[in-house]
Amino acid sequence: MKNGKVLCRLVACGMLLGAGVAFGQSLSTTTENFDNIGSSGAGFQKLWVGARSAAMAGGFSALADDVTALYWNPAGVARLQGISAMASYTKWHSDITHNFVGAVMPISEKYRIGLGLTVVDYGTLRSAGIEPNAPERDANAGTFNANDLSVGVSIAGALTERFAFGATVKYLRNAILDLSADGLAFDAGSLYQTDFYKLKISLALTNLGGDRSFQGNSLSILAKDDRMNTTSSPLDARLVTSDFALPLSFRIGIGTDIFQGEDPDQKLNIDLDFSANSDGPERYNAGAEYIWNDIVAFRAGYAFNHDQMGLGLGAGFKYKSEDFLGQIDYAFNTTKDLGDIHVVSITANFP
Repeated sequence: MKNGKVLCRLVACGMLLGAGVAFGQSLSTTTENFDNIGSSGAGFQKLWVGARSAAMAGGFSALADDVTALYWNPAGVARLQGISAMASYTKWHSDITHNFVGAVMPISEKYRIGLGLTVVDYGTLRSAGIEPNAPERDANAGTFNANDLSVGVSIAGALTERFAFGATVKYLRNAILDLSADGLAFDAGSLYQTDFYKLKISLALTNLGGDRSFQGNSLSILAKDDRMNTTSSPLDARLVTSDFALPLSFRIGIGTDIFQGEDPDQKLNIDLDFSANSDGPERYNAGAEYIWNDIVAFRAGYAFNHDQMGLGLGAGFKYKSEDFLGQIDYAFNTTKDLGDIHVVSITANFP
């Protein structure tokens, strides 16, 4: 039985690692310095989820042991006790908001099920060339909305004391005006704790799915050929949109507690992440988290080789009672051109 468990976790890790290696090789090209920037859609799937991970600048996947693991690596929820729920709000520039709610509950001693919902609201947009203050024009003329949606269901299991595996199926939808593009995507991840300084190794493959394109009534138009008779009626026509791929990513993370549990009142968690991406260069994220008495946490991190993200800072506070655990976290992130980002997350756990 023991050999069977070992074989099971080795096969699962091998499948993920093999997929990641194959994926990394698929990014190679004969064109020098070609990094596929802008070659995918559904970019909101690359936005970090949760204040804790944002404060650590995305250096988090090996330490993801809360509800946000539904995004980072579904295997991370395998050992959550009781029912956990979280809500997270991110304030971006230009009134753009990123919102996440999720919940995880046990379905057996070893397995957990989770549900995650992400909504990105881009606010009210206005068509170019429209003057809302013109006397003859309504104040709302030329305005429209855009938003993104992700709904995912995850299953995770602690197959052994050290190895956990998880998978997610999710529905993704991008919408602007009356146009939308939607379809299914899949995530898979594993988490393994070694004997070497209790180092955790995280492997995650995210946003695996087929290409999609925008559809909607606005693509139907009336067209008229100038070469036709001026009395001829316009012809019914339809604009064609190009398919776009999802932002496929393979992420490896390693993390541990520097104090190794020797001081019961203090922890110093560190995490280093590497990701290979279908629509950009490799990225590196480093994060650290100091926890005092399992009540107060201070966090910092930095995102390397990102086009916008950089420094992350934040803090958290935890409240405990016999039948309830509450936590509130805040993160502040800097960007190169898009202003500062503020993230607030609230978590409730009922053991």
